[in-house]
Amino acid sequence: MNYYEDLEMMCEETIKANLANNNSKYVRTIKGVRVDVYDVLKAFNVRCPAMQHALKKMLCSGLRGHKDMFQDKEEAIQSIKRSIELDKE
Repeated sequence: MNYYEDLEMMCEETIKANLANNNSKYVRTIKGVRVDVYDVLKAFNVRCPAMQHALKKMLCSGLRGHKDMFQDKEEAIQSIKRSIELDKE
């Protein structure tokens, strides 16, 4: 395995452990505090709905059960492009 494959495996193991401990695909424990994707979006003041959608897909790619990681990443790209379009309007 190369560095990136090792890193991806570690990330997947961490995500699986978080899922097992929190029973939610959106909740993570960060420095002892339980937060979900929506807490993160609020903390970073992400207001554009298309960007919120993209970030949720990136943070939870492949974890929501009905789509694989590749499809979530493709849809995140589409959402970012839409966010750019909205900024131009």
